[in-house]
Amino acid sequence: MNELHVVLGAGQIGATLAQRLLARGKRVRQVRRGQPDAAAAASSVEWVPGDVSDPAFAAEAMRGAAVAYDCVNPSYDEWPLLLPPLRRAVLEGAARSGAKLVQLDNVYMLGLPSGPMTEESPVAPVSKKGALRAQLAEETLEASRRGDVRVAIARASDFYGPGIVRQTTFGPHFFERLVAGKAVYAFGDPDMPHSWAYGPDVAEGLARLGCASDDVWGQIWHLPHAPAVSTHETMALVAGAMGYELRMQQVPRWVLRTMGVFDSMLREVAEMTYQWTVPFVVDDAKWRARFGDAVTPMTEGARAMARWALAQYARGTAAAA
Repeated sequence: MNELHVVLGAGQIGATLAQRLLARGKRVRQVRRGQPDAAAAASSVEWVPGDVSDPAFAAEAMRGAAVAYDCVNPSYDEWPLLLPPLRRAVLEGAARSGAKLVQLDNVYMLGLPSGPMTEESPVAPVSKKGALRAQLAEETLEASRRGDVRVAIARASDFYGPGIVRQTTFGPHFFERLVAGKAVYAFGDPDMPHSWAYGPDVAEGLARLGCASDDVWGQIWHLPHAPAVSTHETMALVAGAMGYELRMQQVPRWVLRTMGVFDSMLREVAEMTYQWTVPFVVDDAKWRARFGDAVTPMTEGARAMARWALAQYARGTAAAA
């Protein structure tokens, strides 16, 4: 119980990760801006409020930690301004404190794939966000190669699951339109195979990396994903589990760009729709070979997200489904 693990961020993944680490008998410190809610404050997690974009604060927050987990992720439209100082401060803080670092990342830097994406796929971003992620990932790997910090980079595709709404497909717009009987929006080709990462599986994967032996450090790992299915099929699973009929409207990229004149988030989403123009499949064979193949089936994950969404969004007779 004495080994300290520090979770940076308390959002969609960080909060679940903290509980997974507690279940493993770790002492957990969670760092976030502002104070926790009452339920979180009553848990066994030690809370530290502050801004980890300050390297001195980041180092102090990680002081005494065996492992730190970087789960901090600003919203899309804030990435250019906030993400570089956050990532660099966390790296410096880990180097100063001596903590090993598990860094949560995505696959944007791999660009438009021509086949399943592996840890060895070429870095070839086709978006501004992908280029930024590529630059920051290279800085992390270079710090690892220099011996400044021991890092394991954990990549995942689009998250889904209970409470996960900061993403392109299953955001509030999806659930609000679904329960209102309106057509939900689909970007790109909704029938293309697409890899989805179940939020609790992502948190569990981060915990496994942080608690693993020395062979995981200095490497990139693709976290476990269920077999890729189309966006259409995934939406149908969620809608059906909620008791609603799915109606879908495909939104062209040019429409998103036009809407983005008035909405900065939609403007940022527009450049990412390339992920739905080809099969977008994450290969997690390396992970399965090292950690096993335990992953939540899409049907089970969709039902869990549906139960959460019914409590948050549903009204009237469908809410009783």
